[in-house]
Amino acid sequence: MERFSYPGIVALAPMAGVSDRSFRTVCRMWGAQFSFSEMISAESVLLDVDVVDKMLPFEEENTAVQLYGSEPKKLALAARKVQHRASWIDLNAACPVKKVIKKNAGAALLKDLERLKDIVLAMKDECEKPITVKIRIGFEKNELEKIMDVLVSAGADGVEVHGRTAVQMYSGKAQWDLNLEKWNVPTAISGDLYSVEDIRRALEVSKAQAAIVARGALRKPWIFYEFFHAKAPSIEQIRDMFLFHARLLKEDEGEKSFYKLRQFVAGYTHGFSGAREFRERFMKLEGFDAIESAILEFFNRFLISVGENAVRDTTNV
Repeated sequence: MERFSYPGIVALAPMAGVSDRSFRTVCRMWGAQFSFSEMISAESVLLDVDVVDKMLPFEEENTAVQLYGSEPKKLALAARKVQHRASWIDLNAACPVKKVIKKNAGAALLKDLERLKDIVLAMKDECEKPITVKIRIGFEKNELEKIMDVLVSAGADGVEVHGRTAVQMYSGKAQWDLNLEKWNVPTAISGDLYSVEDIRRALEVSKAQAAIVARGALRKPWIFYEFFHAKAPSIEQIRDMFLFHARLLKEDEGEKSFYKLRQFVAGYTHGFSGAREFRERFMKLEGFDAIESAILEFFNRFLISVGENAVRDTTNV
């Protein structure tokens, strides 16, 4: 196997309930160079739970499948089972949510580094694809040095580091000054990447190969476009991508998926005057016809008055 390398420098992070096929497709069109599936239970994979098939990548380049669990053998078998749908397999050892921690999975693995090592070794033995691991810098305190040493010794092909401890959840400021180049393994940095400047600064400070953007992409889906073009996309581009996203969701999940679209409306209207009022109205809409009409009406009024500074430049917001 060739030495693994993240296929780019900026990517969409795995987010439960967010980074589905539709959003991955949209972010890739905006410029994300690679992405991850939503977190999938190894147990669900082995039990052939119906929802798993929809969560796996389908004909997508540079997309990892992220698995979680606590049993080395189950994770290894699950990785082998889904590897044909993945560019590589990513192990979640970062999720701080209580229901995941109670199962000794996610960030709980950072409290049991022997188990974490056994999982990586088992996955490497069973799987032909590269194995990467998403971690936090520790569970209660910063123990990154110890965690990284364990992962490197187990043969992890890459490590994505969220610069907070598990107990911090998403509070406080994520640490970027982690000197990730000191370990002989590809690394990616995550946490508090909300603007192009954040991404560039995190890459510079952390010495990581790549940056993976989570809530920053949900807040502003075109952040990848801004990273590569140094400007915000046009109103037409944002409007058309919002409509395309809605149609993708409908195609993937049916009529009722318009409820899921609601979590993205704040991102697509980011920086536009009247966005708050539109979001409030959008939450009450039902059905794709009403949604498409509302999107067209909202953005087209800015196109009519584009010379009146209707939308501000959001490149560094």
